[in-house]
Amino acid sequence: MIQQLQKLDLFNTLNNNELEQIVKISTIKNFQKDNIVFYEGDTPEYFYLLIDGFAKVYKVDPKGTEIVLHNFVGTTLIAEMASIEGFNFPATCICVEDSTFALIKKDEFLKILQTNAKISFKVTKSLTKKIKGMDGLLNRSLIFDATTKVASYIHDNPEVFKNKKNKIIATELHMTPETLSRILKKLKDLKIIDKEHNLLNKDKLEMFINF
Repeated sequence: MIQQLQKLDLFNTLNNNELEQIVKISTIKNFQKDNIVFYEGDTPEYFYLLIDGFAKVYKVDPKGTEIVLHNFVGTTLIAEMASIEGFNFPATCICVEDSTFALIKKDEFLKILQTNAKISFKVTKSLTKKIKGMDGLLNRSLIFDATTKVASYIHDNPEVFKNKKNKIIATELHMTPETLSRILKKLKDLKIIDKEHNLLNKDKLEMFINF
């Protein structure tokens, strides 16, 4: 497990003794596609570190419509704010494909955060990134039309956009894959992006955002 953790950005600055501390309070768990990692309303007992795979966090509105709050791919902490602050999970986490998590005991990890500035800084960065992402989600959902949502996503996350599957982006933007495909075709025709989703013309792209 030490070798696995050493490869992760959250722990790659730690020495072997520090990594052994993490290993002692961690369990590696494999989840299959459609397995629930935690439910909305559950009390956190762990920090959930996605090591490999694809999971999403979502809520269901009163009409039964699923609202995806965030998709997680690769290595990242999920819902760490609830674990830090000790409140119940505000949403449900489910695996979209087979995934591997490190379940890190909450109370013990909080003690490490209090004494290890290197890990604390990286957890803070993780939280800041998610807050920024949620701000972008609110802006796109409440203010922007479909084309502007896509343009804003590309503008703010060009590398993520280039490497992420269309169906995942469509889910994050709360639109159908067909709508996303039409918009991407338009952007390609205007030579704003290419077939590999590289951003070609930032000035043209910003014309859809600055209105």
